[in-house]
Amino acid sequence: MELNIDKHEIALSGEEQSHTPEPANLLEGMKTIVQYSEDSALCDTYFENVKVPMAYLCRRLSLTPTQVTLLAIIMEFGCQMYVFMGRIAHHLDISNLDMLSRSADLTTLITRRLITENRKERETRYTVPREVYDAFKRNEVYDFKLPRLRNDEELANQLDKMLLNLSDRESDKEVEFFDSDIRDLLHANSHIRLARILLSVFRKTTEEEFRVVLLMSMIWIRDEETVVDGNSFKIVFNRKFEIRQMINQLQSGRSILVKKGVVKVAPTDGMMSVGAFSLTSKFRKALTPDRVTDKEAEKWQKLLTRHTDIQQKELFYNSEAEIEIRRLQLLLQPEQMSDVLARMKARGLRSGFTCLLYGGPGTGKTETVLQLARSCERDIFQVDVSKLRSKWYGESEKIVKGVFDEYRRMVRHSKVAPILFFNEADAIFNRRMENAERSTDKGENALQNIILQEMETLEGILIATTNLQDNLDAAFERRFLYKLFLDKPTTEVKARIWQSMLPDLSEKEAKMLAYKFDFSGGEIENVVRKGFIDEVMTGEKTSLNALLTLCQNEMLNNRGAKVVGFVHHGGL
Repeated sequence: MELNIDKHEIALSGEEQSHTPEPANLLEGMKTIVQYSEDSALCDTYFENVKVPMAYLCRRLSLTPTQVTLLAIIMEFGCQMYVFMGRIAHHLDISNLDMLSRSADLTTLITRRLITENRKERETRYTVPREVYDAFKRNEVYDFKLPRLRNDEELANQLDKMLLNLSDRESDKEVEFFDSDIRDLLHANSHIRLARILLSVFRKTTEEEFRVVLLMSMIWIRDEETVVDGNSFKIVFNRKFEIRQMINQLQSGRSILVKKGVVKVAPTDGMMSVGAFSLTSKFRKALTPDRVTDKEAEKWQKLLTRHTDIQQKELFYNSEAEIEIRRLQLLLQPEQMSDVLARMKARGLRSGFTCLLYGGPGTGKTETVLQLARSCERDIFQVDVSKLRSKWYGESEKIVKGVFDEYRRMVRHSKVAPILFFNEADAIFNRRMENAERSTDKGENALQNIILQEMETLEGILIATTNLQDNLDAAFERRFLYKLFLDKPTTEVKARIWQSMLPDLSEKEAKMLAYKFDFSGGEIENVVRKGFIDEVMTGEKTSLNALLTLCQNEMLNNRGAKVVGFVHHGGL
């Protein structure tokens, strides 16, 4: 009598009939599974004989017995090469159709990143990532986690890496995983500004559209390329017809990307090209708000006074002011200031630097700022105070806010922070109106409040000058870290100024002029300039008599005063 017995139903004898023991580690357990699964056809007897190690592995890996078996086989044969589906079927002694019925289990392994899939022609092949092997060697379970990143730069690096991996893909399914990975990555890092910008687009688009936006965004962030050829879309699409379909949607304006002002068709050589696209300037600005555009750079070139363009000029101060100026000059040196500000931040102190130079006209306030900037190699962003006010309601506040916003961007994009300079600031830093009822008074107060708030949160250097310090609001006075009074020069200092501007003057003559005329440095310079003009026009050296006359003319309130002292008739 012939018995019809399936070979997989034959009872195993001896040691093979007993349950295998619990393995010492993951690799030992996988080795056992590979050994017992050969020719098993995944029958009940096989699962009974590996019950103990299988329970251990299922518990450790959070997988089903079939999934553990498939993973073990792929790990065994995929150490050095890909494992074709037919090779797995042959090991188990099942048909290829039977293997196809296990597709859901394979997909689970792929989703968990325990294996990767690649389709070559009509065959599908699998391998195990190196990270999984490394984890098993350490007897650890490989747990794929998306990284939690700290800032825009780290997120951009991660997105770059994911796009690069996608461009080298060996399976169409990797595009599907890419979509979910990107979504999960952005949600996991929604604390980052760039992630929030991209998520705002992701929520409104299809996955295909978002791949295009992501690709174009990274090209812009990394390479600053504004125009992207539609052929580049092959990085994020599997098939040519998908690329053509996306290009047609963008070109026709049907895509939500065009409707929402994220992507536009780009002109090429004056013509509209079907396959050329760019992110809109608005979206590029959102992606890289700190990037300086060519237009901005050109604008800043006009707004900034370069420290290299400031002519060196020797200034003279009274002794107390000179000490303070030297201290400011030392503090404003880039390395020194960076160190001081960093320490202030570490102590929780406000790190903005504000300084007020006040005193009468001609005492050298403006020139002091220029010379400080030149010696400390800092450019100057000088505010035209006369243009800060507008007759239109609410417009003045916007103008002032715009000045500080512009300055903040300058600071972020400058190796050395420029100086924000308000010359004759009393016209804008004045007293606030109490119990303001008129709209003009309310607007003025609103303007003052904006300036006060900006000074409070300033990151950089603000220097202001004023002739009318008594008109300053007390709140403004408190906002200035340094307040430096530049008085009219003493007789000794005036003599030094005279001699510095007219080297031919004797010490005695310089002292006489300093004693006789109570001039500021600016007034002395006026006299010297007029004397030089006379020399150019007459071709003769200015005599001391002529110089004294020029001094008398400079004294608007004392034109009839007599000149006392000796008179020198020769040239200077």
